[in-house]
Amino acid sequence: MSKRFDYGLILIERLKKEPRGFLDVRTIAKEYKIPAAYLEKIAQEFKRAGWLESRRGREGGYRLIREASVSDLINFFEKPYQFCPLGKYAKSLS
Repeated sequence: MSKRFDYGLILIERLKKEPRGFLDVRTIAKEYKIPAAYLEKIAQEFKRAGWLESRRGREGGYRLIREASVSDLINFFEKPYQFCPLGKYAKSLS
């Protein structure tokens, strides 16, 4: 797995636990000691994919608007056939 996957998983799981809704990426980055700029890029990707909503300002940040499972993240970041060479043939078999 890649760092993008790891950081994406951290981001999604942390946002799932946020009772206030919106949470700043810098806060998450500081909690987990990961680069804020890199986490921000991942958050933007998730926003474009329709998983997150963002809001500017003091109470702003990101919040989860669509549930995401580990398998969703794998499919988002990695090509399935990178894990299983036969995976790229699965569509032709069905």
